[in-house]
Amino acid sequence: MRRTKECAEKTREAILDAAEAVFFRQGVATTTLSQIAAEAGLTRGAIYWHFENKLELFKAMQDRAHLPKERFFDAGQLLAAEDILATLFDRTMEGLRFAQTDERGKRVYSILLFRCEYIGEMQEALARMRDSDDDFTARIERIFAKVAETRGLAPQWTAKIAASAYCAAIHGLFSQWLRIGESFDLSETGRPLLTALFDSYRGR
Repeated sequence: MRRTKECAEKTREAILDAAEAVFFRQGVATTTLSQIAAEAGLTRGAIYWHFENKLELFKAMQDRAHLPKERFFDAGQLLAAEDILATLFDRTMEGLRFAQTDERGKRVYSILLFRCEYIGEMQEALARMRDSDDDFTARIERIFAKVAETRGLAPQWTAKIAASAYCAAIHGLFSQWLRIGESFDLSETGRPLLTALFDSYRGR
């Protein structure tokens, strides 16, 4: 029984690896389950054993990636920090450095941003991605609200606007980096941008 379970898990991982490779190479809309099966060296029936359809496979691929915003931004830990803004800055830089070396994360994020047309059944994937972005923004807004409560946020900022600016900076920087083929150092370029933004949060 244990070997059967391990074999099933290996097959599932092989399917996800194949889907990630084919989606990245040719886009989601033009990819068929037969092409993913061929990439994995399996039958299409093996895919249907694990995934009901391409959307479910796509969602499982997305879940497996664990993007930096899910890895580095624990709201509870940040809210408990002695200097919340300094800790958020450090976590952000850590996330940018990690993103440069996370090959799976880069591929999956590129698929989400540039290689998927969110029409038909994939509209559910778009709604899911928006929910994830909204959840992240809400977590960041809670952090800025706590900073504002302790009078650590400059008066020109509200927690909501500060969080929106932060998320726009991070998403914009990472998206542009992927769009132009990682042609600049993400953390070196991000540091002065984020330093200026965080200085403005403190009113410097």
